[in-house]
Amino acid sequence: MASRPLRVLSFAYAEMDFADWEGVVNDMNPDRALEESLSSGQLPLTFVGAFGLKDPLRAKVQSCIKYARDHGKMCVRMVSGDHIETAKNVAIKAGILKQDELHSRYAVMDAAEFRSLVGSIERERGD
Repeated sequence: MASRPLRVLSFAYAEMDFADWEGVVNDMNPDRALEESLSSGQLPLTFVGAFGLKDPLRAKVQSCIKYARDHGKMCVRMVSGDHIETAKNVAIKAGILKQDELHSRYAVMDAAEFRSLVGSIERERGD
């Protein structure tokens, strides 16, 4: 699905007693409590399925990228949280990345490689 490129949505569920659910809902931060229950393994998830969703580019993306590259002499890059193959295919489709640039050293990289090259910004969560 990543090579098409499609957005992949997965579905899962967890079973819990009503009393446990009330504890999560009544907690000061129910999202955090539920996240902790899931990540600690106390609340196992059952995978239901996944499907790919077509997420087309907006109408003028390709022409704007082309204008910026050709007339503005800009080096356009994309930062994405998508799977690296999905991001690569979207970048090619949008004109951000050209086929001959695919094998350039820094044209495509994952988050870990990017952070190792430029560092990272520590942020505080304001929960």
